[in-house]
Amino acid sequence: MPLLSVGGNSNIDEAIDLAVEKGDSLGGLVECIATHMPIGLGEPFFDSAESLISHMLFAIPAIKGVEFGSGFAAAAMWGSEHNDKLISVDGITSTNYAGGINGGITNGNNLLFRVAVKPTSSTHQVQRTMNIRTGTMTDLEIEGRHDTCIALRVPVVVEAATAIVLADLMMLDRRVCPPPTPTNGGHNP
Repeated sequence: MPLLSVGGNSNIDEAIDLAVEKGDSLGGLVECIATHMPIGLGEPFFDSAESLISHMLFAIPAIKGVEFGSGFAAAAMWGSEHNDKLISVDGITSTNYAGGINGGITNGNNLLFRVAVKPTSSTHQVQRTMNIRTGTMTDLEIEGRHDTCIALRVPVVVEAATAIVLADLMMLDRRVCPPPTPTNGGHNP
């Protein structure tokens, strides 16, 4: 799962070096791709594959946005351009603008999405803010160690969160059985 950019720069090392030099922090853009996706996971409305994955992703601190497939770029596309054209009977398409999900249900293509990670609030920069006790403006200086870019830590967390949702969807669809538990006599349903 790649970290696509940090602070809008695809040269991650260069962006991090500049942020360290400035004593500031940067956000990043992380892409997740799940391959070998089955067709039919999710529901068309409240429990769509996108909504369940997004719900889990937004539980990760610092995630500020998620886009599936073409994401926000879809707003500038024609419908005829954005439609993923089928090229095989198993649902595979020539493009993947839908990000592997149509109508809330996985379509057999790779699940593809990106998350936006905000920069950390605590930096070595002195920041002007309101002291809520005194009601006056003051300088805020935070000491100690600060992550320059927490987006560097996010890919493995996003991958794990996605795996949890996909495993749950597969159990709901009875594609996999839950492990035996003492409450069900050691038997799977």
